[in-house]
Amino acid sequence: MKITINNKEIDNIISMKSIFQLTKGLMFKKSGRALLVFPLNAKHSIWMACMKYSLDLIFIDENYKIVDIFEDVKPLTLNPKTWKTYIPKQKCRYVLEVESGLIKKYDLKTGILVKFNYITAQK
Repeated sequence: MKITINNKEIDNIISMKSIFQLTKGLMFKKSGRALLVFPLNAKHSIWMACMKYSLDLIFIDENYKIVDIFEDVKPLTLNPKTWKTYIPKQKCRYVLEVESGLIKKYDLKTGILVKFNYITAQK
């Protein structure tokens, strides 16, 4: 699927909706982008266990507005400083997980509206 933010398209995004997909996210993958689609608007948290690369996390509410972002989130390691959970300041319905650096590249900020096509779960 594709998402448009600031009139720029971000493609090759996998939509994840099932409980298993939402729990696993991009764990164990060497690369990829994912849109986590939660059934309810809430303060959904992300942690970086079993990740192989850093991510930018973009939290989007039910009105498709960016409500919080975390840049260059490192994978969990044996270092306790990496043992973090990333929770948005406001409720969200979607979390966009993309490779580190995309937030700066696209000049993303809270309050920006996101456009995406009809969401379907993919394997």
